[in-house]
Formats: sequence, structure tokens, C-alpha cells
Amino acid sequence: MLLADFVRAEEASGPVAVITHGTLAHKDMELIEALQESLAEQGVSSLAHTLSLDVSARRGMYDCERRHTHRDEDADGEISAWIDWLKTRGHDRLAVIGHSRGGKQVARVAAKDERLSAVVLIAPATANGAERAYKRSPTLEGIVMQTTDGTDLTYVKTASFLYCGPTEATAESHASYHPEQPTGAETYTPDIDVPVLVIAGSKDTTVPEVPAIFIPMRSDRLRFELVDGAGHMFLDFYAEDAATLISEFFSELTVEVDADDLEMANAELYAQADLEYGEYLGSECASCHNADADEGMPPIAGLEAWYTHLALIQYANGERENSAMSLVARSLDDEQRIAVAAYFAAQIAE
Repeated sequence: MLLADFVRAEEASGPVAVITHGTLAHKDMELIEALQESLAEQGVSSLAHTLSLDVSARRGMYDCERRHTHRDEDADGEISAWIDWLKTRGHDRLAVIGHSRGGKQVARVAAKDERLSAVVLIAPATANGAERAYKRSPTLEGIVMQTTDGTDLTYVKTASFLYCGPTEATAESHASYHPEQPTGAETYTPDIDVPVLVIAGSKDTTVPEVPAIFIPMRSDRLRFELVDGAGHMFLDFYAEDAATLISEFFSELTVEVDADDLEMANAELYAQADLEYGEYLGSECASCHNADADEGMPPIAGLEAWYTHLALIQYANGERENSAMSLVARSLDDEQRIAVAAYFAAQIAE
């Protein structure tokens, strides 16, 4: 059984974010809870999940006394499962956010998953960090354990495994987290086709090399932000700073919409939209967009719903430029844009 918390923003806009925590941690850690709360206040809904690490319904930090059978790449399937789950519930625009090792894991998923709109890496694990961990975690000796089903399973005793001290892990688990050829988030970032935001803390001593790695990688597709004073865990108010950067990043994302696809995909939604709600939301629009409006203010009564819906999307993502309309469009979520579009489509043009 997998666990997650979905926090819905009251006036949501932009993609829903799937948040993955760092090594051996969980969804209820201070950073993740603060991040979800702050994102919701800024209009971003999110789902934060706990990686199972081979423990059903795992809660709290992983117990270092427990033998490690989980592998780093197991996270990919669980992250993808939550993306699938959100998709089945009608969330078409999705992003992934990962902290620390979770940053490397979501980068690896995003390099292969074409369904995402954006990627955010917070203090992401790096290849340099993996190399340091490999040097701290040499295999001491192999031991063969008898499992409950009678099969043999090879464990290794190691002086250090991830953030645990001396422990036992399967050979596969140890090799997965401590490979001879280390990888980090920067390994997978070049293969990500959607916008990427990397956030680092100026006082991060766990992966202090993040700025040096990602600043040279900046481009139209990759943005780097440094939060002054933040450590690796973004404690206190630094999680709010990160949430602000994320919400601003999401608000600037371009949504590529094909008019024909929009009309066909939303035909039923236009037909079933709450017209009274649309009238309420669009009450101030009619004063400018009427038959007697000044030149440059087109009347919108009677326009097909898909056309008004598309225009609102384009104003929200910057494809159309008008400061007043951009503010209006960004204040609406997609359900509200559909209601407004359907209401004006139902009006008779004068």
C-alpha cells in the first residue's frame, strides 16, 4: 500500500505537482508539509507521497535497523503510479517536484515521461554526492541469508548505507544506491523536454556543488534560483520562499493548445457548464466586451465557447499579450474559464 496526501488549492491554476521527498524520508517531513501548505496558498495543488522502500503503508523515517531490500530505481514506478492516478482523476497538467535524492529520481522519471508540464528540483542529489557516498560505503563482506520461502538471498554488510550506519542490504540494493558510476539529477536533466526549475540553498552543506553544476546549464528551458540562507532541508521560512519560486515558475508556463483538440475535448464540458456561475465570473467582462465597446474591445457574446476558452488560456500563458486580460485569465482555473466561455457562448450577439 502506498501513502500520499493531496492538498487542493482553493483557486488552483497551473499544473498539479507530485512531490517526492529525499532519501529514507517521508511525506510528513517538515519541508514537504510546509511546501504543500505554501503552494496551496499560492494556487498550486499538490500530491506528496511516501516512497514505500519495500514497506507497505510506510510512515516516518525508514528504520535503519531493518535490512535494506529497496532500490533507488524502484522510486520511478511509484512516481509514475501517482502520475497515472492523477491522470485518471482528470488532472491533465502535471509537474513533478523532488527534494535531494527525490530530485534525482523525478529527473530520471521526467527524462522518459512525456506527460509532464514542468520539473522542479530542490537541492537535488548530484553525481558528486553519489561518488562521496560510494567512498563512504564500501562493501565489507558478502553473507548468504535463508529467506522464509527457502531461497537464498545475498546481503552485504556495509559500514555506511545511505544515511544509516553499519547495516545489511541486498547486493542489488547496495549497488543501486552506491554504483561505481555515480549519477545525479544533472545526468538526466539534458534529456528533459519541459521547463526545469532548480532551487538551491546558499548554506547547503549536503550538496554544496549544486550551483556550480546547474548555473552553467541555464537556458531558455532551465532556470536556476538560489535561496539565500537556506540549508539543505529548507527549514523555517525557506520552504515558503521555495513555494513562491515554484508558483511563479508555474504561472509562466506556456500551454500549447490546438483549437480543434480543445473544441472536441471539451464539447461535453461546455454543454454541461454552470451558466449562472459563468455569468457571475464574467460579470465585469460584459461592460467592456459589448457591441458598443471601443475599437480593440471585441464583443464576446455569441462567440463559440472553445474560442473564448482558448483566448483565456492564451492570455494566461502569455501567448496573447494584454496586462488586464492576463490578470483576469490567470485568476481563473480551467473549470472557471470553461464556465465563462460557455456563458458568453449562450448569449445572443447584439
